[in-house]
Amino acid sequence: MKLHIYFDYACPFSYIGVSQMKSVLKSFPEVELVWHPFELRPKPTDRIAAEPDPDTGEIWDPALVGEAAKEGLVLGKPFSPMPYTDRAFQGMHYVVSHGGDVQAYNDRIFKAVFEEGRDIGDIDVLVEIAEELGLEIYTFNNVLREGLFKETQENALKHAYFGSGVEEVPTYKMTKLRISGAVGRAEMEKFVREGMAEEEKARK
Repeated sequence: MKLHIYFDYACPFSYIGVSQMKSVLKSFPEVELVWHPFELRPKPTDRIAAEPDPDTGEIWDPALVGEAAKEGLVLGKPFSPMPYTDRAFQGMHYVVSHGGDVQAYNDRIFKAVFEEGRDIGDIDVLVEIAEELGLEIYTFNNVLREGLFKETQENALKHAYFGSGVEEVPTYKMTKLRISGAVGRAEMEKFVREGMAEEEKARK
């Protein structure tokens, strides 16, 4: 039984929503996560500055910060302008292709963006993260510098933009059902249960 997640590392709603879904799925070990990149600002789109609002002095809406806190997450000041995420996603494809722990990789990339304010568009930053996770860094470094998963990422984006019907992130899909945004654990649990029921119905 598969749950498809469309997300971007530079999206705070993805950061929070993925954490919520991960917590919910502890009760549903039969559900397999399938990760789909959805770059909100792909190259050569201009990067946006991550600067405080001139009126409030806040980078993030206080309500969003509160939602993050409920998950034990920090919303700090990210690297500015916000980094492109294509290289980080290429790293994710490498992890997936080698049977690695994609959840651990994604969690660490999110942390680098929103807790540490690091530039995940920088290959050296990604290699440091890979080393922390115990990945084979010589190969990982070569994969990113040679763009060995660039075409994989381009194809993933074609699916996300033109073949999935997804228009915002995070979006979760099970069977014909979908839900978007950081909607909270209760709503997510309801969605997963309904998705499982729909899949069971389809099997009969």
